[in-house]
Amino acid sequence: MNGLPNTLPEIAAILGFLGNEQRLRILAAIAHEEKFAREISEELNISRPLVAIYLKQSEKHGLVKGADRRCDKPPYHRRYYRAQPFEFTLNLETLSQAEQE
Repeated sequence: MNGLPNTLPEIAAILGFLGNEQRLRILAAIAHEEKFAREISEELNISRPLVAIYLKQSEKHGLVKGADRRCDKPPYHRRYYRAQPFEFTLNLETLSQAEQE
């Protein structure tokens, strides 16, 4: 993540983002091995456009890192993705200390 969420709106945003089973399945699919969108789409049986959208959103949240690569076979340009390590603990203490922006 781009830093730990420390305001209630930031906490709500990341929880809302991670509260989607398909997004979690995508993160799990690239947790230990980088893949490109079509591989993920075929493996998880999720449409490629939706996988691409979720990967871009995950990049913005800092949960995923993408890298462009040239390949010998079509498509010659592929963007590979890998999940970035993160840990987020939520408890009453975290909530009570969160800024109320």
